[in-house]
Amino acid sequence: MPPKRSSSNNAAAGSADRPVINALLILGALGWGVSVLVDRGRLTWPPVALLGGLSTLAGCLALVGPIILSRSGAKDGSLGELVWLTGGLLVWLFDLAGVIQGQTRSINWTTPLGDRAMGLSILAVVLAGWRCGLAARNWSWTNVTGWALGLFWVGMAAASWLLAPPTGLAGLVAR
Repeated sequence: MPPKRSSSNNAAAGSADRPVINALLILGALGWGVSVLVDRGRLTWPPVALLGGLSTLAGCLALVGPIILSRSGAKDGSLGELVWLTGGLLVWLFDLAGVIQGQTRSINWTTPLGDRAMGLSILAVVLAGWRCGLAARNWSWTNVTGWALGLFWVGMAAASWLLAPPTGLAGLVAR
């Protein structure tokens, strides 16, 4: 009769699989993002639409964020993880709203929100989380990934104002 496995052995085996599954989720998300870019003809050399491509990849990473973070089982999170979770939930919820409205053919699955809406939403989460004391120095990969995504989204929101052609009264003054 084989020896019984204790629950601590089962927990150790489950935690050993966690990094592999997380890596597969990340690679799958990035692979899907690259396939979306290739399918739309937006992956070219030289990269003409580099920020748009990066935005698609960030949206794909956002989609797997809630799955990865819910699997961790940690009760206390960091600000980067909160940003990644919020960004992912925003993408999931806007995708779900598009499906409910019957817009499955026209929805942009990876970036359903515009750059400004996503960036300003994430900026609000960062400011609120900072104020609540979540900005501790935690160098876990999930925290760093969340901060990188958050800085990218906020930067894209700022760039959408700075790089947009002038309109209205400002456009008349610039002429």
